[in-house]
Amino acid sequence: MINATQCTISVLWIPNLTRSVITLGYRTIPLTNDTLHDYILAMAQMELALDKETPLVGHDLQFGCISWNKCNDQMILKRILHSLVIEDKFAEELSSLIKVVQPFNNDSAAARYAYSNTTDDCSPTSLNTCQRCQIFVDQWSSSSKEICATCPTDFIGMNWVVRESVFVLNNRTQLIDRVQLNCQLKGCNSIYNAKIMNYFQMKKSTTSTSFLSPFNGKTIVLELGREIGFKAKQELVKYLREQQAHISYILTASTDYILVTNNVDSYKIRRAKQLGLPLINIEYVYEYQRLQPGQTPIDISKFIIKSIEDQENFSKTGTIPVTDSLGSRANAIKINKFDMNKIKLWNSDDANLPRFDELTHCEIGKWAIFEETNDNSDVFFVLELQVIPEQYYDRTTSEYRLRFRYEKQIIVAEEQKQNKKILIQYAFCDDPNEQQQLFASYFYRIATMPRITRIREMLPDKLGSKLLLRSLFTHRIDTQILDDNVCQSIESIWLESIGDLNKILSVLPESITLKTIIEAEAALLEVKLTNDPTAVLRFYSLIPHRPQYNVDLIKNRRALIEKLDLCQMLRDMLTVNELTNWNVKAPIEAKYRALNCHIETVDSSTLEFKNVTELIQSSTANDEQIVIHHVFSVVKQTDTLNFCTSLSNQRQLLHGSKYANFLGILSRGLAMPKMVVEELGVVRTDIGCLGYGIYFSDSASTSLKYTTASTTRPSRRLLCICQVALGESANYYTFSPTLTKPPDGFHSTHGIKKTEENNSMFIDNEYVIYQLDQQRLLYIVEVSWIPDDSINIELERLPIVHHAQHTLKLSEHVPLTIDDEVIKVVEQDYGLICPSSGKLVPLKSFHIRAQIVDATVEVILYQVYHNTSSIPIEAKYVFPLDENSAVCGFEAHINNKIIKGIVKEKEQAKQEYREAIKKGHGAYLMHQEQAQVFSVAVGNLPANNEVIIKITYVAELEIENDDIIFRFPAKMASWQSKQAVETRDQSTVQSIGIVDEKVEFSFKASIRMPYEIIKLFSPTHRLRRKLTDCIAMIELIDNVLLDRDFILSITLKSANLPRISNETLSLEDDINTTISNNHKSQACMLTFYPRFEILTNSNEHIEIIFIIDVSNSMDGSHVQQAKQLAHLFLTNLKVDDDNTYFNIVTFGSDNDECFPISTPTTKENLDIAKYFVLHSLIHRGNTDLFSVLHRYSLLSLSNSGRQFILLSDGHIHDLKSILTLFEHRSTMHRDRLFVCSIGNVANKHGLKQLTRGIRGGGLVTIFDSNYRSRWKTKVLNILEHVRQPCVTNILIDWHGQLDEQQKFNMQAPNMIRSLFNGMRLSVYRFIQNCHKATLTATIDGQEFITTVFSSTMTTTRGRILHCLTARAIIDDYDNGLLHVDESENELIKVQCKRDLIDLSIKYSVVSEYTSFVAIEERDAKTDKQTLQPGVRLLDVMLDRDVDLLPYMEWDGDVSTLVSIKQKLIDARISLESASILRKRESIADIEKICENISYRAGGDAKFDIMMTILRTYRYSLNEYDKANEFEDKIRNDLKMEMIDATMEERQALQERCATNNFTITTDDEYVK
Repeated sequence: MINATQCTISVLWIPNLTRSVITLGYRTIPLTNDTLHDYILAMAQMELALDKETPLVGHDLQFGCISWNKCNDQMILKRILHSLVIEDKFAEELSSLIKVVQPFNNDSAAARYAYSNTTDDCSPTSLNTCQRCQIFVDQWSSSSKEICATCPTDFIGMNWVVRESVFVLNNRTQLIDRVQLNCQLKGCNSIYNAKIMNYFQMKKSTTSTSFLSPFNGKTIVLELGREIGFKAKQELVKYLREQQAHISYILTASTDYILVTNNVDSYKIRRAKQLGLPLINIEYVYEYQRLQPGQTPIDISKFIIKSIEDQENFSKTGTIPVTDSLGSRANAIKINKFDMNKIKLWNSDDANLPRFDELTHCEIGKWAIFEETNDNSDVFFVLELQVIPEQYYDRTTSEYRLRFRYEKQIIVAEEQKQNKKILIQYAFCDDPNEQQQLFASYFYRIATMPRITRIREMLPDKLGSKLLLRSLFTHRIDTQILDDNVCQSIESIWLESIGDLNKILSVLPESITLKTIIEAEAALLEVKLTNDPTAVLRFYSLIPHRPQYNVDLIKNRRALIEKLDLCQMLRDMLTVNELTNWNVKAPIEAKYRALNCHIETVDSSTLEFKNVTELIQSSTANDEQIVIHHVFSVVKQTDTLNFCTSLSNQRQLLHGSKYANFLGILSRGLAMPKMVVEELGVVRTDIGCLGYGIYFSDSASTSLKYTTASTTRPSRRLLCICQVALGESANYYTFSPTLTKPPDGFHSTHGIKKTEENNSMFIDNEYVIYQLDQQRLLYIVEVSWIPDDSINIELERLPIVHHAQHTLKLSEHVPLTIDDEVIKVVEQDYGLICPSSGKLVPLKSFHIRAQIVDATVEVILYQVYHNTSSIPIEAKYVFPLDENSAVCGFEAHINNKIIKGIVKEKEQAKQEYREAIKKGHGAYLMHQEQAQVFSVAVGNLPANNEVIIKITYVAELEIENDDIIFRFPAKMASWQSKQAVETRDQSTVQSIGIVDEKVEFSFKASIRMPYEIIKLFSPTHRLRRKLTDCIAMIELIDNVLLDRDFILSITLKSANLPRISNETLSLEDDINTTISNNHKSQACMLTFYPRFEILTNSNEHIEIIFIIDVSNSMDGSHVQQAKQLAHLFLTNLKVDDDNTYFNIVTFGSDNDECFPISTPTTKENLDIAKYFVLHSLIHRGNTDLFSVLHRYSLLSLSNSGRQFILLSDGHIHDLKSILTLFEHRSTMHRDRLFVCSIGNVANKHGLKQLTRGIRGGGLVTIFDSNYRSRWKTKVLNILEHVRQPCVTNILIDWHGQLDEQQKFNMQAPNMIRSLFNGMRLSVYRFIQNCHKATLTATIDGQEFITTVFSSTMTTTRGRILHCLTARAIIDDYDNGLLHVDESENELIKVQCKRDLIDLSIKYSVVSEYTSFVAIEERDAKTDKQTLQPGVRLLDVMLDRDVDLLPYMEWDGDVSTLVSIKQKLIDARISLESASILRKRESIADIEKICENISYRAGGDAKFDIMMTILRTYRYSLNEYDKANEFEDKIRNDLKMEMIDATMEERQALQERCATNNFTITTDDEYVK
């Protein structure tokens, strides 16, 4: 056995005979790639002999290994025996196959031949000589299921059945699964048994090995309840030890698992929680025991249990404990430092070099090429990090999964020749962390050498591995010299596509945006569903056509398909031409790179070319001829990665398409159709007759019917040859055009070609797949089709533009420090503005009334404006609101009229406004100008007149640090704040803080909370309060116009507890509604604000990867905004944070990293990163995000997750491949994605799909360029979220009755986002009598459930929740993810637009579709005779001045105004009672005090003190001149105040003058 190739150890035992045999054997066969290496064969068999009544059952286990592994020893034998588990029920399952089912006859045997593959191993046998029935069912891992039924001629004299499974240990896969049935006796050879054999393949005996066990090497503590008996515990311990687990009875920090039952609460469990150790339900072990071979491994995270107290904390307080066990924290990684000197390097010629298969499934994880330029030589350095993905790793071909490759080439230029010296070294490892650090070590060492340049584009020949050269086609590097045939084909495809578009469209293709294309596709889908002519008009308005191409899309179904194809072509052109900025004269290399695939001419002398020729020629019709001009092999990385290699029945099939479509086919691959042709009368009657899928044929003649000849290369067509994984294919003989997927149990469909026997409806064979991953493009073949094409045409060679070779040098010296760029905040003025002059209309009075209920608020603004102009004006009132706000009320009060705004469709409202202005009426139009900015147009504001603007809005309140925050922006009064500050600076009595209050101002709010109010205060302004446990009233002490944001902070006792609020709306509420009189609408809001108790380890690290989009779609200000935002992120990273590692990646068609690996946040590294961001290249082609994420998927650290922060406009190329990567690459299942949406035309749908598709959780944050002042807050929130756990899978079960009168009964948001610590989720719904809801949330694999109830404090009447619910529904349709397909998503929005407008009108909510309009009809004669200018603000505000606590007194200080008035009263009393000498000394100081308060604000106190000073000068001091001067000053001050006063204030001043017998000479300028 010393010279044996393989050694085997076989164990055979027969329970009936209580006998077992152990056999050692060997084989001396030559080793090849197909040689079966280390394996385990498990067999169970049962025999029923002629003379026996009881079947004989036997079991056999065989272990085979490569002899040089020395695996054939006693220890291996013991491990094999311990690992075997054969269930007793196996014998029962086999017994049913030997029982009599139906007698043997020729008909049943003949029918069974339908199961045969008719191979050499399974040949038909004459029934005349048949002695027994033999059936095999084989399932191979690399092929389809094989069933063989035959009749051997020999006689055995027994019935027997064998079950055999072979497991390959090197790659941990099952190679073969076989069941064999031999029937000789009792007529067991029936069709029924043949079918049983087919299904028996799925009923497997449980054969497991400890080599594959998740318990292998784990330290486990058992803490089980009484329901697990002693014997069961003993069996459990025995099983775990057989799985090579270590059972410990002492709990330590090194324990891996604690196996528990649900109802156990002990010291060990509490201690385990303190140590952060996972508690695993014992069911996990039992589930693993029941796991069948080949089934998907069980996810252990689903069996992590939470303690009873954890669930109670969640239900009672909303607190969620999160541990870091099992690597469940998505952001926890461990960075180990390695001694690079101890890593072994192998030379390429080393005889013992470890095996590593670099060409089968290996990929490049990282690479770098450097050039050192010397006088007489050039030195090239190539660094590669080669990775075999886990799913393809096979230890029989590669001993390690990762390999570092270092190459150094010295090229010495000698006389007329070059002399090369090459050094190649390798380092092997299975630890990605170690390999990346080794790569970085070499990278830094070479990059810092003198005369070094990093090469990024043109490469010299034969530099780097074959793997690198093959991989670089996905980067912006031209390693391939394009031959002329490839150049001609690419150029023709390019010109054909652009020429086709220019011929059809009346606008330039580059002027059409992605958003427009999506809207156009939605219009076409609407035409298909509704035949609506307005949808046709909308399509042609979006995609303008030349007149001759404006086809009736309702009558012509074929044209409808063509228009959808046109939209797809526009999409393809938009993606591809992003790389060249729509430059038709771009170099051929740029056009080639834009296709993102590798294209190479197949030499006509090769076997590959001959095979393609044979495939086409053998399937050509007899009356046709196909001339093959060129065959191009095509490799698309995404197709190769996504292709379903495990599916059986793979064939090379043909696919035809228009010549102009090949730009899209090459750049994005084959695509599913947008719709299926259901009507007849098109070119071929069977097109689309197997539904919504991709069609292939085995006939070249059939596929060519779908092609068109090129116009740039006449008589030339293109044909696709694809590798198609058909799997189990369902045969069809009749049309089934409604299919969207194959029937259950099948992977594809096959339309059988019509013959005389089958009477099929299909003219040719049609193969249809319904999943993109079942095909990959192999070849593009250029052909001529005779007789349709002429082969005598001599082609003119297209002019080809090549680019000059150049290299991109490394960045110049990076300074250690750079100055932070200041992000300039450009925000408009707010207020009532006269557009003609740009001046602000004076604000006379401003009052705020707020009603706060839990985390919602209704705010009413009262603002009095005075037109001091002598002519009527049109003014525009502009004001900002928070993004969580909705305007729901508007009124104007003028000339004692109340003009209420009515919500109407936006265009209708504008039309009514314009018509009213033309007629001379007063008119008001409110609409949303842009995100968070609203405007009110005030038309025909009369001269020297006043108007009260009353605006009502509702909002969700922010939650910061567990406190509910109400924030009112000072910008709402910013046009007067500067004057207020300047006036305050003129105060001479600092102790009093007197201000000149030119604008009357007040703020009051009522507060109603569901839980006890712990704290209520304002960090910005002084308050007076009335406060009970859950109700409060507040008002400002100093009624001074806001010069800074007003902030109110409310702390509740149970802020984190999920809660539900109910609101009833009826007709008496102040809202313009269409609800019936007998119906009371109800709205609900569920608030979820989780707080995590994180049991964290101070040694944990997080890895943040910033990914910045610098593609051509980010042209202009967008890329600058992205750079500024990235700079802001870097500025706010904590310097020298030992637990944070980061890197920066910029990407377009290619990508570039700031650092070779993630690096600590030292000041030096942050400065380098800032420089890298601000000086990185832009206009980098199309948006190839897939290549960046794919590279990171190769090098994921074990049990860790990265935090990707993407800065992009969302115009992502190949989005589906990215979503597939997220779904199927286990290395990315813990990664998280935080997306920063850049630009006003960002593709938010695509960005939301990314965050929804990534398993670890994600979040989209919109960065509006109009509100850059909020960028920093959003950046800080994201940097906080990356360090936190994430709540996912949030589900709400509403316990209520659907409101039948509501068209929108769904919750909003409908698809709930990921939720992080400190984020509040509010979900709204129109639903009746809903007083509780069940909330389910998943945090790190653990499911938390609680029932949320409403309370009397959260059950109210009003309209706050109704308006917020309407806003949430409208916002969900505007910005939510309604469908994964962009066009379908847009169609849903279009179809619901009318209903959304009705909803907006119903609850008076301004939206994207609606505006408020109010018309004041005027009659010049009547108005002049009966109306007086001015309004009574007090009457307008009276209905909202409601005191919830009228029986309580205010606490807090008195206002500054009250204290000043009291000072004036005290000064008057002091002056009146003082002696003459004292009066003379104090009168000047008192006079100064009076200068700092107006007559309007000071009221009687100001008048009294001024009259007292006047009398003191005149009668007590006898200073008559001084008295006359002072009297003139009083008169002038009063006149000036009357100019700025409102009508009410002016009347009050006149009354006070009359009371004090103080006359003022009046004229029309001051007093009317």
